[in-house]
Amino acid sequence: MINKESMEFLKTGSMAKDRNVLPKELFERIIANNSILIENAKVFMDYLLSFMQEKNFTIILTDKNANVLEIVGGEYILQRSKKDLNFLKGAILNESLDEKSAINLAIKHKSPSQVCGDEHQEPSHKNWSCYAAPIMIEEELMGTLCLSAYTKEPNAKALGMIIASAKGIENQIKNHLKTLKIQEQMKYQSAIVENISEGFLMIDNKGVVTYLNEKGSKILGVNKVESIGRHIGDLVPFKPIILEVLSTGKGYTDREYVLENYKGEKFHLLKTANPIRDENGELIGVIDIFKEIKYVKKMVNSMLGAKASFTFDDIVGDSSKIQESIAIAKNAAQSSSNTLILGESGTGKELFAQAIHNHSSRRNGPFIAINCAAMPKELIESELFGYAAGAFTGGIKGGRPGKFELANGGTIFLDEIGDMPISVQAKLLRVLQDRKVVRVGGDNVFKVDVRIIAATNKNLQEACKANEFRWDIYYRLNVLTINVPPLRKRKEDIEVITLHLIKKINKRLEKVVTGITESALNVLKSNSWKGNVRELENILERAINVCEGNEIDIQQLPENIISEQSMIVDNNEDFFEIMSLEEMERKLIEKILIHCKGNISKASKVLSVSRNTLYNKMEKYRLTI
Repeated sequence: MINKESMEFLKTGSMAKDRNVLPKELFERIIANNSILIENAKVFMDYLLSFMQEKNFTIILTDKNANVLEIVGGEYILQRSKKDLNFLKGAILNESLDEKSAINLAIKHKSPSQVCGDEHQEPSHKNWSCYAAPIMIEEELMGTLCLSAYTKEPNAKALGMIIASAKGIENQIKNHLKTLKIQEQMKYQSAIVENISEGFLMIDNKGVVTYLNEKGSKILGVNKVESIGRHIGDLVPFKPIILEVLSTGKGYTDREYVLENYKGEKFHLLKTANPIRDENGELIGVIDIFKEIKYVKKMVNSMLGAKASFTFDDIVGDSSKIQESIAIAKNAAQSSSNTLILGESGTGKELFAQAIHNHSSRRNGPFIAINCAAMPKELIESELFGYAAGAFTGGIKGGRPGKFELANGGTIFLDEIGDMPISVQAKLLRVLQDRKVVRVGGDNVFKVDVRIIAATNKNLQEACKANEFRWDIYYRLNVLTINVPPLRKRKEDIEVITLHLIKKINKRLEKVVTGITESALNVLKSNSWKGNVRELENILERAINVCEGNEIDIQQLPENIISEQSMIVDNNEDFFEIMSLEEMERKLIEKILIHCKGNISKASKVLSVSRNTLYNKMEKYRLTI
């Protein structure tokens, strides 16, 4: 039963001079591996030594392989046991003792045993009585405890004492392991609580602080260590709402709260407090978790996708007009000043706003867009600035932050600002002046670090003259102005924009349309584009959906676009030579039939005549399909 490590030393001949003693290095490793056993057994061994009146005995502790870990006893008896029994620290007993030794029997059968006097087979052992009991933890053998007396006569009490002591050691070790486990759990729990972004506070049922993490001490403006054991009311210059939980026994979740500590620092928090009860249901304390609302808003914005998707690479066009607008916008991105984007509907004003945000130092912050024209007048104020708890019937319990608060650290885009009600503009002025927001029905002032980009398709100067827009708002917004040209004033960009949009729509719709025919492109170039790029994108999306080939052709274009083109035909100068009305009609019908590739139904709709009328005209002018 010799252990593996001991056997290796025996085989290699690297043992000490006495082959029954472990070498020093191996013994030190065994001692380290059995430190818990030794630490908890030593108390019982010393107690047994002091309790026994006779001094003719020794007490030894072994590991599960019968290696002696510890031994106590009088000087004489220790020397005697060393000579007769090889009892000394580091001794290997399972090699030197016969099978009937008490220690080997206790290890072999995992049960108490005694071997007295002539029961020993080894002559030098016959003057001894030995009593041993295994030390078991979770049905696993850790070692043995043995009492050996220098007498042949059995002692009726000795085995019972050694069994009781072994059980005591087992219980001591179990408690020790439980304590270590609890300490380890507390260590991990403390590490978790210290590394969360929220403040964490625990108080007992008298309001005394029992735990406060580092984040919580920073928010409360107090020393973490010195706060433990003090009443929570003594740490802050206000009545803590956590004390309400102690008095009512009811907790709360995500309650908004503005706190100012003794240092004068203000924190906008979201608090959750839960009562702690014992097994009898008695309130014994409260756990309070509070987090800065700016982190909550950041998470909400991330989940809601409050970010800008487009960059300047998404603004397509080589014309001098669009390139000039892009250059101004890039300069605006490097500034924190308010920016006003002017342009007709559909020109891509929000595209510019997103590109400015993504090109600025605020690119990692939220991008919040709100259409002032699409919002009902009675709701736009609360949407922009938020509302306090109880501000009006039907509001969310506890109130709600507005778009300016949600955009904190980033950019807010006020689209169609020319349609903002004049009553709301007065409140907007305060935000523009000092970047402060007061919620509807509230009195707390929230500072917001936000960059404002506004856009409109209206003439704001004319709106100001008509008292529909405030001059002071206009001047504060009109710091950096970007004019986005309409599509009809940069027709040289239509081809590159069309190809870009086809590629974009193809990817979204999972289509394989690769281009557009020259005749269809000429139709697009000749259109007036009152809806600008947005109208062009809609037309191309429709065309891609109905296109059966790889290229968009005239047949896939809307009839109103073809009709407008038919008024111009194909820039053939000869078409405008002096001719009769009948000749002009014949040429127009011929051109439309070519554009419609002989489709009578489509041609008749473009010409706004019936199919029969068109057939009659074709017969009159001898036109064939």
